[in-house]
Amino acid sequence: MTDNHWIEAAIHDSIHCKTQSVKVLTAPFNQASARLIATLRARGQILSCGNGGSSGDAQHLASELINRFESDRLALPALALSTDSSVLTAIANDAAYAQVFARQIEALGRPGDCLVAFSTSGNSANVLAAVKTAQARGMWVLALTGKDGGQLASLLRPADIELRVPESKTARIQEVHLVLIHALCAAVDDAFTEASMQPAPFTGTILTNWNDLQDACSFRRPLVFTNGVFDVLHRGHVQYLSEARAEGACLVVGVNSDASVRRLGKGEDRPINAEDDRMAVLAALGAVDFVTIFEEDTPLHLIEKLQPDVLIKGGDWPVERIVGAQEVLARGGRVCSIPFQHERSTTALLHKIRESRP
Repeated sequence: MTDNHWIEAAIHDSIHCKTQSVKVLTAPFNQASARLIATLRARGQILSCGNGGSSGDAQHLASELINRFESDRLALPALALSTDSSVLTAIANDAAYAQVFARQIEALGRPGDCLVAFSTSGNSANVLAAVKTAQARGMWVLALTGKDGGQLASLLRPADIELRVPESKTARIQEVHLVLIHALCAAVDDAFTEASMQPAPFTGTILTNWNDLQDACSFRRPLVFTNGVFDVLHRGHVQYLSEARAEGACLVVGVNSDASVRRLGKGEDRPINAEDDRMAVLAALGAVDFVTIFEEDTPLHLIEKLQPDVLIKGGDWPVERIVGAQEVLARGGRVCSIPFQHERSTTALLHKIRESRP
């Protein structure tokens, strides 16, 4: 064998490895790129972590997202969790090194964000701790692994995604990881170069198509759902929605349509505000992630569609009377009746206004 033959053999093996990996990874890759784009559009951020060579992968991904890959676009929120001297010193004194990434996620991670976890073996203790912490904070996880996925693969939930390279050699796994990083960044570039694909404003999103809403909520867990008329918004509503949002990673509010409100018998002039106006006001609240509408008398079909982890109503609703409670409890979810801290009522407010007329 000449001096160059080993190089040729290595290149051939690398190309073969990548070709085989592409066949296996196409479907999960498409899902991962779509999910990353959806996360960034919703003003979520991307945190990444890894050890050794994988720490370079984590930094590479964050760098490409913050700066640019192949085309000009706005900067996107991404951060490689680092092990600089200040972090390492604190960890050495106060906790085990296995918590080095988990502690940073506790400080920086937000519900709906994504953790991209690189681990060729799937067994790195600090990466495993990071994944558990991210999941507890309502983040979703994109795991780039190799071999058999290790312990990391067993930690992933249905809302998480794994891109596992079917190879045993670390060098080959990392080669494919680099290809995946570039492919993900190219997909993000394509999405955010277009003006129509800019991130959403810092308000909730109105989605009246339930299929679109289901897709948008699929990785935001625990998912919280509540519903109501919300005709004239008052302090009691705001406090109640804030407490509801604290129960999970995402709050969806289902709003009775105008026709549905009229069937409730609240009065001939109700609703005071039309359904579009009521949804717009709710979407402007910081506690609300998504607003939708239902035409039926109850939101049962919507609840069955979204399958929330937490179902919430105000304190005047006992749990046994909450629509959808049985279905949510049967799936292992929670049903809460939040006591009102501020006794306010739209009906009472309207009565006061009418009584004040000359």
